[in-house]
Amino acid sequence: MRYDVIVVGAGPAGSTTALECAGRGLSVLLLDRAEFPRDKPCGGAVTKKAYDLLPVDISPVVERVIFGLDLTVRQSIRVSRRSPVVITYLTQRRRLDAFLVERAVEAGATLRERALLRQVERHPSHVTVRTSDGVFEGRTLVAADGANGSTALLAGMDVGLLKGIALEGNVSTNGPFPERWESAMGMDFGDAPGGYGWIFPKGDHLNFGVAGWKYLGPSLRVRLDRLVRFYGFDPDDLRSLRGHHLPIRQPSSPLTNGNVLLVGDAAGLLDPFTGEGIRAAIWSGQAAARHLEEYVGGEVEDLSGYRSDVERELVPDLRISRQFQDLFHLTPAMYMRVERATSVLWGLVCRILRGEQTYAGMMRSHTTLATIVEFVSDLVRVTPYLQRAAGLREPAPPQRFFLGSSHQGS
Repeated sequence: MRYDVIVVGAGPAGSTTALECAGRGLSVLLLDRAEFPRDKPCGGAVTKKAYDLLPVDISPVVERVIFGLDLTVRQSIRVSRRSPVVITYLTQRRRLDAFLVERAVEAGATLRERALLRQVERHPSHVTVRTSDGVFEGRTLVAADGANGSTALLAGMDVGLLKGIALEGNVSTNGPFPERWESAMGMDFGDAPGGYGWIFPKGDHLNFGVAGWKYLGPSLRVRLDRLVRFYGFDPDDLRSLRGHHLPIRQPSSPLTNGNVLLVGDAAGLLDPFTGEGIRAAIWSGQAAARHLEEYVGGEVEDLSGYRSDVERELVPDLRISRQFQDLFHLTPAMYMRVERATSVLWGLVCRILRGEQTYAGMMRSHTTLATIVEFVSDLVRVTPYLQRAAGLREPAPPQRFFLGSSHQGS
């Protein structure tokens, strides 16, 4: 059987693509190397903005509803804030992904589990994929297999993602759940350049993690143990330790090529500043489905419309988020002291997490601030001293200023 769409990877991006395509009447094959439910390294935070975008109600797999945030810098300079309305929902990817896969199958997608992708053959009118489970043919191919996926590479696309890294584990509460974390989560900045440490409460355990630039890999366990002790728990109680990459899109990273397109983490659509990728995974899956329907139906000659949509709606926010990442990690303690005195940053964070504000929209409304952010970000990227201060070893090229300057990392 020839399918209209073959989706490789059944995380939120792949399942959303499959669900939306099937709902539009397309024949869909959803492939994944694992068997569901399967564990997936991820903090499992679904922002209010992402939650509202989801095509299905995920409340059956939500374990905590978050209203508060406990912020620290290097395990000191604490600031606690609370919102009158929800900002984030916490789930486990094992449960969330299985739930979304089930909804895609209910919509009409065909699921093949334990199907390890081995080869992709591309033709003008179709693609052939060879897996450990058989050979399948489709009109189009969607790479949704995350930061470490091989689909794009096997299809001849060099995505060229910049990667961060994270390490996480769980601690069981073994008794009454800590009241402090019933409806709040914690984030610690400054100890992991380019990222942060976190404590995310789940139904019967606490999820701890540390994320940052890839070069931090060898030191992540020490940093994670230090974080767990800071929050009052024993690192020896950590279970289910796992690491994973955090993909960050580069300006040259492709989104489409012929009858192949990329969604979610496979396309590097992660928010660099927050490390959140579920919202972009869902959005890109929905956008992909619209353009796949038009392509399969003969309404358009290629999938370039998908690329245009992503570059217009998502990429500006990702670019500005990366600039914020440059600035924040230069002096995180300064921002925390400003927040402790004014609460101005908390309001912005809440609006972004709830979908009431975007990075790009804020910059359009505050042009002077936008110029300052762009200038300082570019200055960080081209100045060795500032690169070291911000923890950058692979700085991105300047985007507006110093375009002719050297920007080699230290």
